[in-house]
Amino acid sequence: MEKYPLVVLPADDNELEKTLALAVDKNIDMIELRIDQFSNLDPDYVVQNAQLVKKYDFGIIATIRSKEEGGTDIPDDDRIKIYEAVVEYADILDIELTSKNINKKVVEIAKDEGKISLVSYHDFEKTPEEDEIQKIIDEASEIGADIIKYAFSIKSIEDVSRLMCVTAKNRDKKLVAIGMGELGRITRVAGFFFGSVLTYTYIGRSFAPGQIEAGRLIEELKFYGLRS
Repeated sequence: MEKYPLVVLPADDNELEKTLALAVDKNIDMIELRIDQFSNLDPDYVVQNAQLVKKYDFGIIATIRSKEEGGTDIPDDDRIKIYEAVVEYADILDIELTSKNINKKVVEIAKDEGKISLVSYHDFEKTPEEDEIQKIIDEASEIGADIIKYAFSIKSIEDVSRLMCVTAKNRDKKLVAIGMGELGRITRVAGFFFGSVLTYTYIGRSFAPGQIEAGRLIEELKFYGLRS
């Protein structure tokens, strides 16, 4: 991950093969399987979709986003079963810091299989104060996260500055710092200069406010010398 920014495309199971073909064309690095958005949550069905992604040689982030952070209301026991089934094919397992009943377990599932754990936190209302952001980073680190992702709603230039400054202070860790909304778009490129290692994009339909379309994002990264 240190070599260059990795561009991640979230995808559900709707016309997945078509999405994957487009992702190849756009030079996407990883696919985030938004399993919480799948039409079928049976573990075998999820694994079939993960196998399809692997046929296209993409890295996989397996995400089963909680309802509280923009996903779907899925019982924790069911989420664990899906994580256990898909970890063989995933490179990264994403679990929310706020999913306190299972986040340590998901980190363990990833670790036991030699995979990467990503502990995430989303606030769709605001960008917290610096000490609150630091607390999120510290708590995620304490439960063993390999990557710590935080995404906040950006309302002002000051929010951008605060987000990037806290990220720079913690750049000894692997972080994903995202500002959501129009003013937050700059973080999806500039974040790499402050220590962020992933950025999320879209083709067709956006999964989050402020994402930059894949073709344009790749061009932006090239313009700033972040991709060859």
